[in-house]
Amino acid sequence: MFYPTPKQMKTIEENSDKNGVSYRDLMKNAGGALTMLVYKISEDRDLSSGVVFICGSGNNGGDGFVSAKEIAESGIPVTVVLACGDPSTELSAEAYCELSGVNGAEVLNLNDNIDKVFERFKNASVIVDAVFGTGFHGFLPPQIKACFSYAQRCSAVIIAVDVPSGGDCLNGQVSEGTLKCAYTVTFGYTKIGMLAKPLADHCGEIITADIGLNDKCCENIEYLPTLLDSKYVMNIFSKRDKFSHKGDFGKLLNIAGSARYSGAAALSTEAALRSGAGLVTLAASERVITRIASLISEATYLPLSDDKEGSYTESNASAIAKECAGKTAVAIGCGLTVTAGTTAIVKKAVKAAACPVILDADGINCAVDNINIFKDAKNKLIITPHAGELARLTGVSPEEAAADRLTLAVNLAREYGIIVVAKGVPTIVAGGGKAYVIHAGNPGLARGGSGDVLTGIIAALCAQGIEPLDAAAAGVMIHGAAADLAADELSEMGMLPSDVIKKLHFVFRNWNR
Repeated sequence: MFYPTPKQMKTIEENSDKNGVSYRDLMKNAGGALTMLVYKISEDRDLSSGVVFICGSGNNGGDGFVSAKEIAESGIPVTVVLACGDPSTELSAEAYCELSGVNGAEVLNLNDNIDKVFERFKNASVIVDAVFGTGFHGFLPPQIKACFSYAQRCSAVIIAVDVPSGGDCLNGQVSEGTLKCAYTVTFGYTKIGMLAKPLADHCGEIITADIGLNDKCCENIEYLPTLLDSKYVMNIFSKRDKFSHKGDFGKLLNIAGSARYSGAAALSTEAALRSGAGLVTLAASERVITRIASLISEATYLPLSDDKEGSYTESNASAIAKECAGKTAVAIGCGLTVTAGTTAIVKKAVKAAACPVILDADGINCAVDNINIFKDAKNKLIITPHAGELARLTGVSPEEAAADRLTLAVNLAREYGIIVVAKGVPTIVAGGGKAYVIHAGNPGLARGGSGDVLTGIIAALCAQGIEPLDAAAAGVMIHGAAADLAADELSEMGMLPSDVIKKLHFVFRNWNR
């Protein structure tokens, strides 16, 4: 299942037009899908008081004209409100002409008949928003806001055509005055912005209608967001050979922790061990190792020197570079802190490691002013930013980063040749021309330490030789599945990141691995 951006959706429709399903066919099919939804509503609601279509001048309005004609011809009273004047595209004009003169279809211009329009709203059983489509961004015009404000206060069932007008299908933002709909019938594919708040809250029940598009129309579209499911994840694992040994499952170096954040080192290390890595070495200071070694017996340890604040010093850089040799994955950053010393360590490790590197938390923060080190990686680099870290990397506000994680993740992946795990709801994984949308986990993960567990899982999968993009995407799925098991037993409020680690083996067992 794909979740295209507005620009990608335009390309998909262009490809359809070139391959036998024309724009005219798409509009006819879209209008028909809208009609079917109205008929379904009529099973539980009397439509004798009429259906009102608020239509824009573009092709979204054209979809409304097609449906209005069909519904009027079935004997249901229809009012069409021209919200933006006469149709402005060839297809919408054609659909409008076909509607004109149909018995039972009244056409009103919003600006000339505002009182009559509001009277129709008041009495309508269904109101259809067909004003602006998926390409909209910005602010609703004042007359549309006033129109929608009155419609929202009426008792009618409100349906959006493709997307509630005023919603941005790229980032999920909404203009003031956007209708909150009972249903949104969207065409071909649900758009990426409709998965995010606040737009998701305005869509109501989303019905994705088949209008003749097919996956062939989506071929060769870079970074087309694709839904990831557990079946995909299960298929990336191979059955373990009965003659295998620990070296067959990778050697991971985890550079993590500090005096203040020793728990981050413990969580990421234990998660890596529980996710199948053969050998895990934690590089940390003596005081961190002393705190956690008795709790994690299976790891080995590389002692590091630290300063009086408990952060690792630059003097460790050469030892860490040496330790990277022979490793199959390196994780850097969980609880590391940001100092001149840790920044030097991050730079050195990224350059030295010949294996995949997973950069999380303060590893990312150490790179904010040194982002070109991403290009120094000898192998694939994975970064796992939350919205705040993504904002710091890209120079935007946290609010902007949270609103459009897809664009920022794709831009970073393209520019630096890296894999970006943009954490959030949903999580976006982008790299190598691909983008995955991952619905995994629950609000119980909104707790310090959850990211450390995720880093350990991804790093362990990389260490075992799984392709980095697959490892990143699978890691998010596995983390989420374990979190759901923890929530089922302990509740979202009561679960801890350490409880997620305790559920990892159930996930692998359920997937027969």
